Amino acid sequence: MSRRRHPRAAVGALAATVAVAVTALVGAAAPVGAAPAVPAVVPAVAPAVVADDSALAARISTLMQDPAMAAASTKKGLRIVDAKTGGVVWTGSSTVPLAPASTLKLFTAAAGMAILGSGYRWPTEVWTWPMRTGGVVPGNLYLKGYGDPTLLESDLAATAASLKAKGVTRIAGSIMADTTFFDDQRYNPTWSTSYLSQYYAAQISALSLSPDTDYDAGTIIVTYSPGSSSGSAVRYTVTPASAAPYVRIVNNARTSATGTSSSFTATRANGTNTITLGGQVPLGRAAAKQWVTVNDPGAYAASVLRLQLQKVGITVDGGYGRMTKTAGTVLYSRTSSRLTLGQLLTPFLKLSNNGHAEVITKTIGARYGRPGNWADGTAAISRYASGLGVTMTGSRLADGSGLSTSDRLTPYQLVTLLQKLTTQSWFPTLKAALPIAGTDPMRWNGGTLTDRMRGTPAAGSLRAKTGTLYGYVTALAGYVTGADGRGYIFAVISNYSGTSPRPVEDRIGALLAGWRVPR
Repeated sequence: MSRRRHPRAAVGALAATVAVAVTALVGAAAPVGAAPAVPAVVPAVAPAVVADDSALAARISTLMQDPAMAAASTKKGLRIVDAKTGGVVWTGSSTVPLAPASTLKLFTAAAGMAILGSGYRWPTEVWTWPMRTGGVVPGNLYLKGYGDPTLLESDLAATAASLKAKGVTRIAGSIMADTTFFDDQRYNPTWSTSYLSQYYAAQISALSLSPDTDYDAGTIIVTYSPGSSSGSAVRYTVTPASAAPYVRIVNNARTSATGTSSSFTATRANGTNTITLGGQVPLGRAAAKQWVTVNDPGAYAASVLRLQLQKVGITVDGGYGRMTKTAGTVLYSRTSSRLTLGQLLTPFLKLSNNGHAEVITKTIGARYGRPGNWADGTAAISRYASGLGVTMTGSRLADGSGLSTSDRLTPYQLVTLLQKLTTQSWFPTLKAALPIAGTDPMRWNGGTLTDRMRGTPAAGSLRAKTGTLYGYVTALAGYVTGADGRGYIFAVISNYSGTSPRPVEDRIGALLAGWRVPR
């Protein structure tokens, strides 16, 4: 599955055509597949309205009768409140737990900012045995990770250059990844194994490597283009280049005639680093990119460091792997992530990065006496929300990203969280990181809402977190200012099995942004 952020898509794929926007870019998504069973039918809740805004409530009620939203197979909930007074503008089935998809990331981001702090940085350490005469390190070199999602090949190249400058000539051992800050459960057990090749479901390790500054840790980029003639093998390269020895590429992709469709695929076999390229790429097509996950990101990072050491002329006697650093080794260096948590919120929320959500979750979990894990991390996120005043009854957090179909939240919980966050000192940072409807550029501004609600009053006004499990969930939760300056906080979740109700979300957003309270 290729991505199209700047202009690739954020976690997810192209959604249904909406009535008030062009084809929409969606939030964190799973691929098309059989949708899990939706919750049991819950009777609709009659909308409660603010006394002076019955006209708006009536308009929203009409929108909620859209066939896609009103279908018996669609389980949905909506809550809208006045941002200043908290008065209810419209609510329906807002306490019904539903699969929230990536709107869950609002809880993860908020808990991260509160528990870890906006200035938190993830360290990475290098541990070695004391260097002996002749520049020999008499044993393994350990690369110890603490979850940094921003570590790049260039950082490991700098480490190798530093060791060379210190006089190291030989590592009389192997390059070992110490990933013990997190547990060994790298793939969430509630995620479908059909996702395992896809960048939005990369393995979560305390040590990993990103291929570029989108910071999709645990992935590589396959850049592909047509061969020289129809029928010839497709050309490809791998980024970072030093990843090439770690993966095995089987190139079954072929060049097709000019004007034919492109169907390129890159799939990694479970438990291996064998990536098979398939499909076709037509002559004349420009080079394109596809992100693919790697198995065991810690060992991958160690393999890249080993290659960088060799490039600067340091001999490495052994190979690479994973091992807890040995007592007696000494700390050689400790570097920090390129971005603070507060800075990471921008790619995390704008581009709906699942990996960032899970790293934050496990980092939070590591504060409770065990290696970072999903159980401790999600429990801490839930406790934080409860302490903030969000009633978490009926909620279920299986991960920090919303990729799991086991997750459950209600629109009421989302709106309450969004209300409570406005009083936090770091709220401006979080709000600025939310996608903005109908706004360019996608990468650090419009995000997953770039192509939604264009040409409507919501463009440039509505800031919200999208949520998608393709073919099953669409959701939107955030803030919007009306034409008269009145602020609204809203959340809508739909679990569906037929036509996506997403266009209704956009119509509601546009309606709120253009609304003036009758006087």
